[in-house]
Amino acid sequence: MNRICISFLTLFLFFPLFLSAQDDGLSLLTENPEKPSVFYGFVRGGLYGTMDKNDDKPYVSSAFSDFGLKAEIKDNIRFKAFADIRFRYGTEFLEPVKNINLREAYVKVNGKFWDITAGQTIVKWGRTDFSNPTSKLNPQNYISRSPDPEDMDMGNLLAELKIYPAPFFSLQAVAVPYYRPSTLLIDPLPLPGWIKINQLPALLTSRDMFSYGLKAEFRLSGTDMSLSWFNGYDPMPGAALTAFSLDMSGSFPSPSAEISMTPYKIQNFGIDFENTIGSFGVRGEGSWSVPYKSHKTAEYVPLEEVKYVAGIDWMPGDWRLTAEYSGKTILGFEAPAVEPLIGAELDMAKLSALLADPGFVLDDYVRQQVSSFNRLYNYQMEKTYHSAGLRIERELFYGKVVPSVFALYNFTSRDLLLMPEIRYKPADGLTISAGGDIYSGKKGSVHDLVNDFMNCIRIAVRVDF
Repeated sequence: MNRICISFLTLFLFFPLFLSAQDDGLSLLTENPEKPSVFYGFVRGGLYGTMDKNDDKPYVSSAFSDFGLKAEIKDNIRFKAFADIRFRYGTEFLEPVKNINLREAYVKVNGKFWDITAGQTIVKWGRTDFSNPTSKLNPQNYISRSPDPEDMDMGNLLAELKIYPAPFFSLQAVAVPYYRPSTLLIDPLPLPGWIKINQLPALLTSRDMFSYGLKAEFRLSGTDMSLSWFNGYDPMPGAALTAFSLDMSGSFPSPSAEISMTPYKIQNFGIDFENTIGSFGVRGEGSWSVPYKSHKTAEYVPLEEVKYVAGIDWMPGDWRLTAEYSGKTILGFEAPAVEPLIGAELDMAKLSALLADPGFVLDDYVRQQVSSFNRLYNYQMEKTYHSAGLRIERELFYGKVVPSVFALYNFTSRDLLLMPEIRYKPADGLTISAGGDIYSGKKGSVHDLVNDFMNCIRIAVRVDF
C-alpha cells in the first residue's frame, strides 16, 4: 500500500476520534433522545415485452414481482441507521430470477463538525442529470429491468468521513475496500459459439482492490461547486483475452476464444458546479481520467480521456424541462488497427489470407480485436464525441397523470435512446406506469448490438406503503 493510502487511512481512522474528544462532542454523547423506527416500502409487478426479429411476433422477455422494504432508525442528533432490502421473483431476458438484494444497509454517526458512514451504501458524486463523469464510487446495472431509473444504482461496501470546518466548506473522504463491478449493457449480448466470456463475481475481496476518493465542496454565494479525486478501480471493467486457439484440421480455420472481464485502476480528477440564473438551473461537470496501465500493453484498459457536461433545467408552471450536452476528448488518440472482435462479422477468407503471411502473429491480432471491442463500448473509436439529452415532463390533473419523454443522441456514434412514459396515480400510494425503451444505432455500434434484447414496451403497477 503506498504512502497516499496510508495517509488516507490515518486521517480516516483517527480524525473523528480527535473530534469526539472535544467538549461539545462529549456533551452530545451524554444525551439520550428517543429513537423512533420507521418502516416503509413498496410492492411492484410488471413486465417487459418485445418483438422477435425472426418472426416479428411479440413475447414477454422479462416479468417481475418486487417487494422492497426500507427501515430507518435515528435519534435526530447522534446517529441514523438505514436499510433497503429488495426481493425479486420473475424472469430477466428469459432467464429465471429469484434473489434477495441488500441494496443499502449503513450506519451514520454525527458529530458537531463531522459525520461517519459505514456499510453498504450508494455514494454518487456530480451534479448533472444524465451523465456524471466524476462519479466512480458506486457501480451501476445498465440493464436494470425496472421502471425506476434510480434502481440502476448499486450499493458498495465503504466507509465515509465528512468534516465541516466552515459553513461554506466541507471535506469528504471515502474508502472502498473491495471491488464490485457494474453490470454492462452488453452482458446479455448473444455471442458467437466460438467466444466465451467469463464474468466477474459479485464482489472481489482481494486486498489489492482498495479504492478511495477525496472531495472538497464549496457553498459560495449563489454557486455550489466541488473538486474531487478518485484513485482506484473503475466500476466498469474491461474485456481481456485470456485464451485463444485455432483448429486448422477442417476446410476452414475454426477459432476458439475466451475473454475475461477484468478490473483496471485509474485516477479520476473532477470538478462540478451548480447555479441559478433567473428561472433556470445551470449545472456543469468535468473529469480527467488517467488509467495506470496503457491500452497498448493491456487490451482491457481504456485510453486517457477528458469528459465535460453542461446542462440546464426549467420548470415553467406544470412543465419540467431538462437539457444536457456532454462530450469527451480521447487524449493520445490512435485509430483502431482492426475491427472489434464482437460486433463485426468474422471474415474467414480474410483470416485465411492473413494466416498465409509468415510474419502474421495471430494472438496479437485477436488481442487487438479485443482492444477494439473495449474501445467500442467505452466510446473511444473516435477522437472526440458529442451527445445531447432532453427530458420533457408535464403534470396533468393535479399531478395524477404525468407524461414524459427522454431522448439521448450521440452525434458521433449515432446511437439513439428514446424512452417515452406515462404515469397514472389514481389513488394515494398507487402508481400505474407504461412506457418503452428504444435503442437504435448504425451497424456495429453499441446500440445496434443491444437493441434486439433492450428494445421493449414496459408496464408496471406499484403500491407504496
